[in-house]
Parts: sequence; C-alpha cells; structure tokens
Amino acid sequence: MGTSNEPMYHLGINLGHDRSAAIVRKGKIEVAIQQERLDRTKNSIGFLHQSLGDCRNIQIPHEAIQYCLRKYDIKINDLSSITANMPGIDYSKDILQRIFPKELSDKIFMIPSHHLSHAYTAYWPSGFEEAIILVVDASGSTDKEGFTESYSLYIAKGTEIKLLHSEKVKAYLASLSTLGSIYEFITKLAGFSTTIGKNLAIPEAGKLMGLAPYGTYCDQWHEWLHTKSESYSIDISAYDLFLEVEALKKLHDDGKGKAYLRPYIVDLAYKIQSELEKALLHIVELAIEQTNCKKLCCAGGVALNSVVNYKLLTKLNLEDIFIFPAAGDAGIAAGNALWAYHSIEKGNLRPKLEKADLGREYTENELESALHKFANEIIIEKLSYQEMVATCASQMSKGNIIARFEGGSEFGPRALGHRSIIADPTFRKIKDIMNYRVKFREAFRPFAPVIPLEEISTIFEQATACPFMLLVSNIKKEYHDQIPSVTHHDGTGRVQTVTSEHNTFFYDLCYNMVKEREGCPVILNTSFNIAGQPIIETPEEAISTFLSTDIDFLSLEDYWIRKRHSPVLSYEEHLAQLQEPEYPHGLAEKRIDVTDLMRKLDEAIFYGNTKNSFWSANELKKISSQGAIYKETSVLFAKNPLGNHFSAQLGKDLLLLLDPLGMSEIRDLTDLIPSTYYTYEEIRLIILCYKGTETELEELRLELNLPEKAFWGKLEWASKQLKRYKLPYKILRRENDSINSKPANITLGQFTDESFRLYNTLKQFNDNLTLHGYLESNICKLLDIETLQSIEPTYIHYYNKHKLGHGKLEDLLRLFLLRDSLSKERIIEILGEYCFQNLCNLGIIIPRGNWFASRVDIYCVNDFFIATDHRYMIYEEDMIQENPVMYIGMDSLGLVHTVPKYPSKNTLDLCTGSGIQAITASCYSKKVVGIDINPRAIRFARFNAQLNGISNIKFVEGNLYAPIANEKFDTILANPPFVPSPDNNLDFRDGGKNGEKLLKVIIKNADLHLSNEGRLFIVSDLVNVHHYEEKLNQWWGKTKADKLVLTTADRNDILFSIPHCHYPFKQTIEQYNNELDMWIQNFNYSNISSVNFGYILIKKGGNSFYSKSIYNPTQGINKKVTEYFEQINMLHSVEWENLSLYLSDDLHVKADYSFSTANDKTFYLYSTNQFYSEYLIDKNLYNILERIAEEEPTLEELADKNYVVDLIYKGIVKIKLKKQYPNYSDCYECKEVAATLSHSVNSETRKDIHIKEFQTKTTPTCLTSYIRQ
Repeated sequence: MGTSNEPMYHLGINLGHDRSAAIVRKGKIEVAIQQERLDRTKNSIGFLHQSLGDCRNIQIPHEAIQYCLRKYDIKINDLSSITANMPGIDYSKDILQRIFPKELSDKIFMIPSHHLSHAYTAYWPSGFEEAIILVVDASGSTDKEGFTESYSLYIAKGTEIKLLHSEKVKAYLASLSTLGSIYEFITKLAGFSTTIGKNLAIPEAGKLMGLAPYGTYCDQWHEWLHTKSESYSIDISAYDLFLEVEALKKLHDDGKGKAYLRPYIVDLAYKIQSELEKALLHIVELAIEQTNCKKLCCAGGVALNSVVNYKLLTKLNLEDIFIFPAAGDAGIAAGNALWAYHSIEKGNLRPKLEKADLGREYTENELESALHKFANEIIIEKLSYQEMVATCASQMSKGNIIARFEGGSEFGPRALGHRSIIADPTFRKIKDIMNYRVKFREAFRPFAPVIPLEEISTIFEQATACPFMLLVSNIKKEYHDQIPSVTHHDGTGRVQTVTSEHNTFFYDLCYNMVKEREGCPVILNTSFNIAGQPIIETPEEAISTFLSTDIDFLSLEDYWIRKRHSPVLSYEEHLAQLQEPEYPHGLAEKRIDVTDLMRKLDEAIFYGNTKNSFWSANELKKISSQGAIYKETSVLFAKNPLGNHFSAQLGKDLLLLLDPLGMSEIRDLTDLIPSTYYTYEEIRLIILCYKGTETELEELRLELNLPEKAFWGKLEWASKQLKRYKLPYKILRRENDSINSKPANITLGQFTDESFRLYNTLKQFNDNLTLHGYLESNICKLLDIETLQSIEPTYIHYYNKHKLGHGKLEDLLRLFLLRDSLSKERIIEILGEYCFQNLCNLGIIIPRGNWFASRVDIYCVNDFFIATDHRYMIYEEDMIQENPVMYIGMDSLGLVHTVPKYPSKNTLDLCTGSGIQAITASCYSKKVVGIDINPRAIRFARFNAQLNGISNIKFVEGNLYAPIANEKFDTILANPPFVPSPDNNLDFRDGGKNGEKLLKVIIKNADLHLSNEGRLFIVSDLVNVHHYEEKLNQWWGKTKADKLVLTTADRNDILFSIPHCHYPFKQTIEQYNNELDMWIQNFNYSNISSVNFGYILIKKGGNSFYSKSIYNPTQGINKKVTEYFEQINMLHSVEWENLSLYLSDDLHVKADYSFSTANDKTFYLYSTNQFYSEYLIDKNLYNILERIAEEEPTLEELADKNYVVDLIYKGIVKIKLKKQYPNYSDCYECKEVAATLSHSVNSETRKDIHIKEFQTKTTPTCLTSYIRQ
C-alpha cells in the first residue's frame, strides 16, 4: 500500500461511548470530530432504541465520518483504510462490513486491542523519541479467554511500540475491578452522570476530580487498591469495595439534596482520587526503574484526570509528559487511524501535535448565514484582530463574561480557546456567576486558568507546558487571592499554557488583561456549552447558546456581538442576582469503621441472615442484583456458600450472573444455549454438583435440612442442568443391595445384621407409596380427620366399608393403616410383583386366610414413611414374642415438630423406637446414632432408614448411654418410657411409679455426652410440672444452660388414669374397675398432684429457666423454639438500652366486653401458631403492647421491665438490636422519619398489669392398653 505517490487517507472510527471519527495522512491527524458535536446528543452512544446495550448493533457515526471526508473533499472510496474499535468484545469489523459496500471490505481492518489504539494517540503525536506509555481506563478490549484490559504499559522508541505489561481482569468483573470503573462507580454515586435510556448512564468523572479536594482521609475505611512490591499488578476486591459503599450509604445517606453534597460521598471522592494517585505512581515508578526512561505519555479515560497527571510529573521527577487532548474513548478514532498509517501503510512520520483544534473551519458564508438568522436578536460589530483582543480585555476587566468562537473546534472534552467562555479570574465571585448563571452547573466546580507558557513558573509550581489543559498544578500561595476564581479549594488550578505561535488570541489576551487591570497575565477559560450539552460546534449554535445564557458578549471570529433586547449587566448587577452557593464538605469526626455492617450485609445476601438487618427486603434485593456477582473477589468475606474456589466463569463461554436474593442467570455467551434463570438454592446445587467437595455438599444438605434421598434427587436434577451446558458433574454413589434377602423367622429379621442393605428394593416401595399419593394430607382428607393419630379403633370398619372408595391410595390405607386385607393380585397391581415378594420375605406382608395383610402400620411424617407395630393389636396374628415398636403417637410427632433443627455433626437418639427422631434428625445431622434396648425396634429403625434412602444413621442395641462410651454429641434426642405406671409390664411405655425413672438418668448423664454448645431435647409426661425448675437444676447439675419446659395441660388422677385402663374390646366392667383402682392408687401413693405432658429443651451456654404453655404441635414450631433460644441469648448478652421491642406477628387480639360495661374491656391474645397458648390480658397491658407496636422502644425505656421480660420469654414481645445507624429506612431514597409520638411508654404512671396464660388440651399420647388382648 505504501508505493503510490497519492496521499493515503486513513479513517479511524470509535464505536464506544463518545463515538468519533478521524483521518490521518502522513502520520498527522488532519481532522477529528466527536459525533456528539454534530448530533447534539451528549456522549452519542449509538445504540438503537430496540437494542439498547447491544454492542453488536451500534450505529456508526455517519455524520462524523462525513464531516471528516468533506474537509478534504474526498469520498469513502478514496480511503486507504478504515479501522474501528470498541471496548469489550470488539464487533467493529463485523459492523463496518455489514454497513459499507462490499468493495470496501479489503480496506476494513481491526486493531489488535483497545489499549493499543490509546497508546498510539499518546505516543505517536507526542514529539518524544522514547517514552513510557500508560493507558488506563474503565474497560479495554476483552480477549477470547474472557479477560478485559484494565491498564497497560508500553515502552516506545522511534516508531516501535512494545507492550511492557497488560493488567487484565475477568470481563464479568470489569465493571468494578478496573481502576477506571471504580472511579466511575463513585462518580455515579455522586450523581455525576448523563443518563441514556433506562439502564445506561455515562459517568462524568471530571466532576468527581473537582469534588475530591473537599474531602479528607479516613483511616477507618478499608483500602481499595492494593499495590504489590516489584509488581505492576494491583489487587482489587470489588465485592468488599461494593459492600463498604453500601454500608456507608446506610450509615450516612439521608437521601436529601444533591448527592455530591452528602459528606460521606465527598470523602469517598477524596478516597478514590488519592488511592488512584498512589496506584498509578507505583505503576509508573516501577516502569521507570525497569526502562530507565523518564518521559511519559498517557491516554485512556483516566488520563483526563489532570490531578493524577501532575502528581506523576512532579513526584516521579519526569523529564516531560504528554497527554493526548482526547485521551478518553473519543481519541480511539485517532489512535485507530495512526495505527493503520503505521501498520498498514508502513509510515514512520511522527509530526508533533501542537494544537487540538482538529475540527474544520467555518467559511465566511456560514458565519454570515448564522448572523442573518439571529439578526433580530443581536447587534453585530466587525472588529480587527487587535480591536477584538483589546475589546475582550476591556470588557473582561469590568467583570463581563465573553464567549469566544474561533477556527476549528477542539478534539476532546476541553475547550482551549476555539469554543470557550472566558472571564477575568481576579473577580472573586466570577466563578459563582459563571456556574450559576451561565453554565448552570455545580457551584464547587473550578475553572481553568490560562497563562502564557513563559509566565507559568511565576504563578504555578510547574515549568512544563500543558497546552491541552491536562495538568492540575499547585498555584503559589501568594497568588491565591489575586486569581481567586481559578484557584480551587485545595489551591490548585487546571492550567492551560499558551504560546504566540499556537494560540495567538489567548496569548495576546492574557497580556492585554495586564494592561487593563495590572496583576497576573491569567484569564479564566471554560467550555462553550451549558451543563448536560455538548460543546458547541457551529456558528449558529454559538449564537443560540449565547442568547440562552447570561453571557454578556460573543466574540465570533472577528464579529463582536451583544444581545439586542437584553442590557449588559455589570459585575455588581450579576452579583446581586446570585444565590449564596452551597459547598461540599466531608464527614470529619463522624466517620466510623463499617466492617461489621458490611459483614451483616454479606450474611444477608449469601446466607439469608436478614434478622436485625439494617436494610429492607427491597433494598437487599437491589443490592444482591448489583453486587453479588463480585463475591469471588472478596478478601474480607472470602467464605463462600458456593465453594471457596467459586468462579462465575463456568466455562469458556458460560457465565453465571449471580443474584442470591433474586433469580440468577446462566448465560451462554455464544447464544447457542438459551439463558436459564435459577433460584439461589438451585444455583448452589448446580455449582456444588459441578465443583463442590463432598464436605461442601454435605454442608449444603444440612443447611437445606434435607434427608439424603431428597438431596440426591436434587443433585440428579442439578447434574441434568450441567449436562445441558456440557459441564462435568458429580457421579452420585449408590448403595448396593445385599444378595441374601430370604424370608426370616421374625419380622424384618434380615436387619438384625447391621450390614444388610436393601436400599434399591425399598426405593421402589417408597416410590410406589409416593406415586399413589400416600401422604398425610391426602389420607386425612379421605378420612375426614385432622391427623393420622386421630384414627380410632371403633372407626376402622366404618372407614374400610363405608368411607373409602376402591382406588389404589384407598387400598394402601386399608393395608397399612386400617388393618384390612387385600388379594395378592391387587397388591401386585399396586406395588409390583418384585416389591410384593420382597415385602413378604421381610415379613411386612403376611397371609390372612386367602388374602394378605400387613404386619405393620406405615405412618407419614413430613416426607418420611415410618413402619411401626400396629397401634391397635386386634387380630390373632398380632401376637408377638417381643416388645412391640410403638406407633407414631402425638409424643413422637410432637417432638419432631418441636426440636430446633440446629446443624449437628453428631446426633444421638435415645430410645429410638421406630427411628423417627433419628430419621428426622438425619436432615440436619452429618451423623446420627440411634439406641434402643429393644432388638425389634433396632430392626424396624434400620428398615425405616433404608426405606427413606438414609445412610448416615447407625442403630445400636443397648441401654441408654451404655453403647457410646465417652462419645460426644451436638444434639441428644429422647422419647423414653415416661408413663407413671403401677407396674413395669410394658418396657417401652412405663417410666416407673412416678414416670421419671429413665428421664432422670437421661438428663443427669447428658452433659457428659454433649459438646460444649450441645442440646438435649426430650418429650415426656411432666409429673408435678410446677416443680420442674427445681428438678432440672438437681438432675442437670451445675453446667450453665438455658432450660425451657413446654407444657400443655395438667391432668388429675382420674383424667390421667382412664386412658391407660380402658381396653377397646373384650374388657369386663370388673377388669376396668380393678385396673382403674391400681392406677389411681399409684398416682396418689407416688405423691403425684398432676401429670402434664410436654417437652424439656435444654441448650448449653445460657443460664435461664422458663416454662410456658403450648398446643401440642401437629405442625412445626421448630423455628419458634429456635427463635426462643436466640431471643433469650440476646436478652442476657446485650445491654437493654440497645434492645428494641416489637410484637410477634403471629399474635392476634380480640376484645371481650358487654354493652353495659364497654369501658371495662378484657382482651385475649391468640395465635394460629401452636407455640402459643391463649392469654387473657388487662387494659394496662394492652396499652403497653399497643405502644410497643407503635414506637418499638428499647427495653431500658420501659418502667415495667419485669412484665415485659416475661412477655419476651413467652414470645409475645420480641427483641432486636436497636438500629445504631441513623439512616435505616425502607428505601434508598430514604422516606421521612415518622414523627415522634406525643407520649412515651415511660410517661404512664405505673399501674398493675395482668396476664393469664391458659393451659391447653393434653391428648393422651400413649394409649398402649390397646395392644392388650
């Protein structure tokens, strides 16, 4: 391409934000323009409305391209090359080939990387023969491996540019893991952005740079950018950074006024600015050490940070520095064209860029046309050059503001004299007038000083030329008051140097100002636009903007223009209309360490710990959707429920967009597989099935409180998802069945052998029961009962013959609950022949005449099937030579529904019986040991475990603690024989004459077998329950613990004895009377005043006792009991002044009064949650509860603390940590805090307070007399 004598034109195009075009010829940037200057859309992104954010459909900057071509009167076909680029995945070549004619396809090129393009703009026109090149921005190119450029270092000599270091981050983390993106994050937080569409905003980072000096350093906050000795790399934890900002928001953000005026944001601006400076100083200093080169060229959006540039120049003692005027992505167009000139044409000319006015000049006809359009609104005077300079100086020295339009527009964000607004900076308030009445922008923002190059070192602590206004220099202290309107808060100014050769008008104007008013040869310069609009481009736009602002005069080339209908105001008149501006400031002494708040936020997002959260549910969802994806970067909170080595990059083109509190997306970046959305639980299953360890999988199972069978089912689902994405997955282990399952002489005799396995066969049985709907809810609906325990023996025949139909579920009920028999053919039809035969071999199915019956009852408990001996032994076949295995009564079921489900490494189930407690505990325990003295119970328990697909339980025959020696457990469960009985004929029922024979032994020895924070949970009859505090203190010993006794109702001698004396069939009146006498006599002789029924719950670590009434649970109250222990721990470990009170949302109130005594109301508290009884309260207590509901006072504030503490123990009143942070609110916008109520709880005079807790109903739980013949 380099052989022709014709000039070669290289077109460069930027397709990122700030779209632009540029043409290079003979190594020189001949013309360059940003699209926004032409379409008048700030930043001019180029997305289509219907595909906002889709970079594959970015529109090329047609107007900018035509603008460049017209300058040289050439057409697109005359170009030698066309090179475009965009950050991220570069679709530019595809876009150009789609849009331009096919005959141009061989002229379309792709530059290797975004940062290389920036590097060409920084070095090629610098005039340096050797230099380090620093490129820093928010996002560079994304490579095929999914990594995005963060910052790059090059070393350049002559025409050769070599890469020193490219710092890359994972592309999906780049939005908060690059130096530029973090700066932009705080910029947006401060409200400095241009909104484009619903979800797109372009940050205005220059504003944050101006805000930073108003803040100060805070040593309580975490460092965000961590440099490493002898390394170019910088460690960044995007997640920790994100959490800290959210915590500071919650602590300090009241949502009022402008965001940039909020003190914590001001300090964050200072923080990120100072950390950015430190990081870049480290990087460049290392590059200098390694290259021995002390000239620096800078580009990329961060190179527009002129404060950083000055620090690099001065602190590293650089010989010189060059920053391309369009250092941001607009400059990519020039970089692409320069690269093409060098790489495609093989050119080596490198003319120095002296001026930034790369736009085209407007003709005299175009000027006259614009003047004519506004002729009725303006007064025009044509002046000579000298007259124009003198007139401008004269008017500025009077305090007037002038707009200057000259030649071609500047390329980049800075106006340098061709599209400028100028004024005299010696006027103290001219800056405020400019901001308020001309630019309509933030009051704190500084304006740039312009000074002749030869004068710079007199006023500024700088000698280096900076013609493109890209160094913020220190102004010498003695000049602060002389040029106050260009002296920033920290005594600096973003200086622009001018020379007679390259900026003649400004150069002459500076010296003319001295003639007019003496002092410094400095003028104030800012861009000719108003806030939120692009810099003006055309003469017409210049006049229009002049007319719409309080600019006093317009200098349009050699035309002096003033407004026809508006008088020119003096400086004093402008000042009179000025409002006193509000300036930012930092937090000062209010800054605190927010690590604890960050931890709470992390726990809320990833662990669901939202209790006592300072964020509302809606806030947490928003935070999760924005920040959870960065979790893998965390240093402070590295523990990850998705595995310690989690990465959202699941595969080369497979990405997980994580949102724990919403829906997470697995996205195929190639679009070959449609995106799928999952819940957090599903994502955890998928990720741990993909890369989790066995330990991590087990921890997840315990957290989800799932039995092994159910968990394996979920893992099978997860493996199917992974297979869909062609990712590897865990192969689930399977238990093999034992070969020998021949019939045994006793029921389930095969399970006498602990190693006997029948998992796969019993899975078929389980699957059949599940398939046919053998669930408690379905059964209760068919029989019209509340629980399976409600089945009475006198109703069995009725259910069989008159209530049930003849479906498969109905026949399963007949077989396994209602003592009926079925034909062999019918059972095989329902269960299958293989299953039928195995159940016969196990002794589960037995002959009854010509038909078959069941040897066992099968109960449904939660999602488990539990086989027991028959509740009602009414047939000859029911006779057994062993102690029976107790049915699932209300005692067993109640304990299942009551026990807190704390994760447990090792759980012990004493008196395991059918194994129901051990099986339930397997959901939250890594390992369970079940012990029973009855060998039949051990066989049943092993069968039940395998029926439910559970392998983490070991059942051992033995007496209480004897088989476990000194082994320790986190949880001990017990459902011992507890009935106060006149004899001990039934070992599985009778607890001695006072019912406490085994109960006492279990409690006395529990501490020896419990871990340091262990728990003991027992179901039992409670003899003389009013003495239980004394009993437990005696039995338990001196180890500190929280003890809770849940009671139902007291039974006297007759109420207690009758259920144990009455046989359903074949009992004479004499037999009944004799039995009753025996039970009544034992009751009285044993000094029993009453027998209650309930639960003993002991948790090591506290030091409390409480007893309360509940309804014996038929549904889970586990969470309520867990909450009780949490509340009591908080009550005794936190200062009461830090505990806020609120009411349980489970409670309701009803009033009771007659029409004649309406003023004498009584109130009842009640709940549908069985953790509560019913309570009668008086008006005084009602008033206290009402005020707690309204005010959420602290416990310390209340006069009647003892009563309230009792209500806390009851669970009626709840406590939570007082919100220590002032801006707890329901939304980011922070609603107004509700007005304080006119009276406080303490203002009431102390009155008597009354509450009565009613006892509930005790259902006889051990009707074992029914098993007698």
